[in-house]
Order: sequence, then C-alpha cells, then structure tokens
Amino acid sequence: MNKKYDAVIDEWIKENKEEIISEWIRLCKIPAIKGEAKENAPFGEPCAKELEECTKMFEKRGYDAKIYWNDGYSLVEWGKGEKTIGLFAHSDVVPAGEGWIFTQPFDPIVKDGVLIGRGVEDNKSGVMASLCAMEIIKKYNIPVKSRLQLFIGSNEESGMADIESFAKNQPMPDISIIPDGAFPCCVGEKGICHLYAKSNANLLDIVGFCGGEAFNVVLDKAEVKIKKTDKLVAEIDKKLENEENITKRDEDGFIVLVGKGIAKHASMPENSVNAAYVLANFLSNVEAIDENDRKIMKNAAHILSCPFGTSLGIDFCDDLFGKLTFANGMVKIQDGKLWLSFDMRYSSALDSDDLLRRTQNALKELDWDMEIEENKPGFSIDESSRIAALFEEVFYAVTGFERKSFRMGGGTYARYLKNAFSIGTYAKTKDQKPLPFEMPGGHGGPHQCDEMIVLDEFFTAVKIIIYYLIAADEDINRL
Repeated sequence: MNKKYDAVIDEWIKENKEEIISEWIRLCKIPAIKGEAKENAPFGEPCAKELEECTKMFEKRGYDAKIYWNDGYSLVEWGKGEKTIGLFAHSDVVPAGEGWIFTQPFDPIVKDGVLIGRGVEDNKSGVMASLCAMEIIKKYNIPVKSRLQLFIGSNEESGMADIESFAKNQPMPDISIIPDGAFPCCVGEKGICHLYAKSNANLLDIVGFCGGEAFNVVLDKAEVKIKKTDKLVAEIDKKLENEENITKRDEDGFIVLVGKGIAKHASMPENSVNAAYVLANFLSNVEAIDENDRKIMKNAAHILSCPFGTSLGIDFCDDLFGKLTFANGMVKIQDGKLWLSFDMRYSSALDSDDLLRRTQNALKELDWDMEIEENKPGFSIDESSRIAALFEEVFYAVTGFERKSFRMGGGTYARYLKNAFSIGTYAKTKDQKPLPFEMPGGHGGPHQCDEMIVLDEFFTAVKIIIYYLIAADEDINRL
C-alpha cells in the first residue's frame, strides 16, 4: 500500500486537532437518549437536537446536507461520482448509567489524552472520524472518484428505525463503511432478538422489582421492594452480613434491597455481573417471604445465571461467531408478574424460529412465558471478499499489526446495507504508549460508565479510514 498521503494527513490533524476535540465535546454534552416522540423528533427532542447539531457541523464546512426529520436521520454528501461510498454513524446514545468516577456522563472531559463521557466512543467518534476523513480528502484533493455520502442516525441504540427508513427509501451505496465496530473490519454480525421472559404466577410479598433502561446493557443496578415483617427484617439482616453486593433501606412499611452488578455491552457479557441475578438468587433463600415468591425468585435466578443461555439449554458456539449470548438488561413487575428482558445474539448458522421455539419451551418448564419484542437476522459476508483483504492490508501498513477480518455479536447499521463493513474508530500502533491512568473494571467501554476513547488512537483511526476510502474507491471504480 502506498502511504504517500501520510504527511498531509498528519499536517491536517496537527492544525485541526483542538477544534475537532472541542466540537466533539460540545456534541457529547447533549443527552441524546431516546425519548417521547414529537413532531420532527420521532425519537425524542434530545435525539433530534443532537442530529441537528451534527448536521450543522458539516453544513458550516460547505457540505450538502439534508435532515429527514420524520425518519430521524440526515445525509451529508460530497463529490459527483457515479459510484457512491456510504459512511454510516449514529448520534444517539444509551442511558447514562450510575457510578461514574472521572466526570458526569454529559460533562465530557479530556484526561491525560483520553476523552471521557457518554457517547464519546459509541458513536460520536464515528461522526467525528467521518468529518475528519472527508475534510482531509476535500482539502488536499486526494483522488476519490466516488461520491461520499455520510448517514447520521438517531435511533441506532434503541431500534434502528432510522436505517430501516433509509434502506427502504434511499438508493443503496455501492459500498458502505460503518465506523462503529473494530479494525480491520467486520464481515458478519449475529442475529439479535429482544424478548421478555415473564412469570405466569403473581408475586405476593414482593411488590416491586425494577432496574435498567435498555436491552443491550447488562443490568448493573436493581431494586426490590418487599412487605416488611419483623421476621423478614431479622433474617435479611443476618444474611446481609456476608453479602457485598446488596444494601438495605426501610421505606414506609417495606424493605428495599438494592443489588449492584457490573455493566457490559450485551454482546460481550463476559465478566459482567447481573444485578437482577444478585437479588433473585439472594431472595430465593429467604424463608420469611412467601413460598410462591421464593419459587419465582429461584426460577429467575436460574434463568439469569448464565449470559450464554446455558441454563435454558439454548447455548451454542461455532467458528463463525463464537458463543450465543443471552444478556438481561431490564427487570420490572407488571400486573403482579415478574418480567425480565433479554438481548439474545446468535449465529447466522442457527434457525431463529427453532431457537425461539426451544427458548419458549424451556421457559414453559419453569412456568414462565415469553414475549418477543423484535428479531433481526444477522449476516455473513463471503470470506473471499476483496474489500476485507484490502482493509487488512491497509490496517497492517498503518499500525504494524497483522489482523484478520472477523465476525461479531455487536449489531450495527451494516445488517441493513449491501456490501457493508463495520470498522473501528480507534487503533493502537506498535509505538503506542500505555493508558496513562488506571480505568477500574466495568468502566471505560461502550455502554459502561466512564466511556472513553484515547485521542491519539482516534487520529490513527482517521488515517486508516482515509486509506480505506481510497482502497474502496479504487476497487469499485475498476469494475
């Protein structure tokens, strides 16, 4: 690969770095979490405001841009080529979560070269990386024959209705690049099913059990409210002596227990701790509550005990996608019954109808039922793809690391597009210095508290993305 543009890329980054970081921080101050639909704000006013601000950032730099208000996305364009390369990023974020250490979620800071705040990586980094790449290509007349089109969405984290509208109503790009994954590139994604498991029996002594705001974040805090009796207080106080992850408070004739866990993205639940499991497992052994409630808690703990579906006998692993994941993100009591949400991600090699049938049968054996919210099939690109090979070559040339394309459990816009590859927005090089401070476990990642991105790694990614665009452009225009 010819790296002849390194000098101008480095020059632009040096001159514009501070301005880019300032714009980035400004965008991350908007709490773009899905809210109540209103006119011109189908996913809530904060999401619409964020989309507008992102789009204006491109407009003021001379790009053609249009917001599709009713569908919650905008399109930014540059160039006049017959072929189109699409870039796809999103401006909405998951809920803030509790337990931030370094700053408040929507008060982003730069600490020792690391940007910290909700959405700084997932996925404002995709918006900003696209801006940097397009600006550099435009300023230095880097020869890209294709028209560049950036899609900015506002519903990626809570349904992807934005990209569904795009796929239905807009021409499909010749190739699509989604800076919302990892390098060198992803060539397949698991199917994603969102469902609720719900108890058929009603709870009696337990009158409240709540926690979580999203399917795709492992539940890290939950509260349960129980009718108070002297016997219950005595037993719980005794059991809590050896329990580090549960605290208790009294509340007007009730006992409230608060369970603490460790959040992770639902697609990567390894080393997470589910707060609903912590509470359900604890309560299943409290003899002072009604036997019916103990049984429901025991079954809930059983269902929640493994984020890979093992407890229900639906676990699966293959060479393409690895393990099936089955992560809980929300808990509630509705009409007296306990409801547990699950984000299930499964290989494209599985028949989803059969998988869901087996899941429902396993729940029925526990006297539970199932309600499906949505089920979106995954995809897998042929391993002989020229684009994947080109991206691997570029990644090695820029970073010095030899890595292969991969498939993942994360869900991006790629599943709605043709010839689509999700990629990263940060990358280490062989001379990269280690993180200058320690980030506690359960912090720092997407969907976690203290979400972060190392700025030097981000600007390395910008360079990679520019060379990806050059490589993709040469490939689709030689056909």
